[in-house]
Amino acid sequence: MTTNSSTTTSNTTTSNTTSSTATPSTARTLLSRFGWTLWALIPVGVVAYHFGPGQAAYRASLAAELVAKAHDAQDRAMVLQDAAYEAHLAAVRARAEAFGKDDPELTAHVKAANEAEDAAYATASAAWKETATILSEAQELVADEPGRAPQEIRLARARALVRTGDIAAGANDLEALLDTVEQSDADDRTIALEAREELATAYYYGARLLRLAGQPAEQWREAASRAKQNFRYLAEEAKARGASSEEIANHEKNGELVLNLEQSSLDELYGKPRPKDSPTGNCNGLCDGKGKKPGKKPGGDKPSKGAGMNGEIGNGW
Repeated sequence: MTTNSSTTTSNTTTSNTTSSTATPSTARTLLSRFGWTLWALIPVGVVAYHFGPGQAAYRASLAAELVAKAHDAQDRAMVLQDAAYEAHLAAVRARAEAFGKDDPELTAHVKAANEAEDAAYATASAAWKETATILSEAQELVADEPGRAPQEIRLARARALVRTGDIAAGANDLEALLDTVEQSDADDRTIALEAREELATAYYYGARLLRLAGQPAEQWREAASRAKQNFRYLAEEAKARGASSEEIANHEKNGELVLNLEQSSLDELYGKPRPKDSPTGNCNGLCDGKGKKPGKKPGGDKPSKGAGMNGEIGNGW
């Protein structure tokens, strides 16, 4: 009996020992399995985030970086545009000085000034193209996003395109942006007004360049008419919403500048500097190729001896 009791006790002890050693092992096994399950789920969560909110966040972050980069490029372009304008004023002064004089030295000076002007505007145009290219990338990233950001980027890109000299492309994009904004239920009034002012300005630039390039009257008058219509709309809209007298006067003055363009002779246009932010060129995408070729008169080329330089040199726009 003693033996059996000892044996039973031994068995019980062994059973308890076995039970006590199995419990931590089982826990470790469960924890191990749970840990591996978590590690297995992490890539799934990453992929889900990447194709869901993560993808949108990534696009937004990348777009923000591109916009900052475009802002720097735009700053450089504006500096180069200012330099080009100064070269333009120098060329206008040189042509005015040579007007009516058959002086080889003055003629050479005009030629050099014209070449410097062309080179400066080409450099500025390249900087604006870089700005437009960067903004195009940003625009693609946020094209489907809600809010004002996509529209603001699109507006900035169109503005840069106009200043590269590709006025038609910029104007077409501004027209399309206006259609989109005006058909939207969102409160995009500010964007619409900014786009319309840029559009009016683009048509004014185009009309002036078309006329100086010797294109048919129906072409530059069509561009001038669109500029006037948009400036008139802006002036009337500003009055209706009770805008400041300064804002109203600005739109009205711009409309008068277009009218002045229509009524001025080519000689008078040659004697006036172009608007400060205007690109240079001949057709700038607005003509259909049926006009006079660049370099042919009237107006196809810059005067090498100051021709058409009568009158006082006024301020640019």
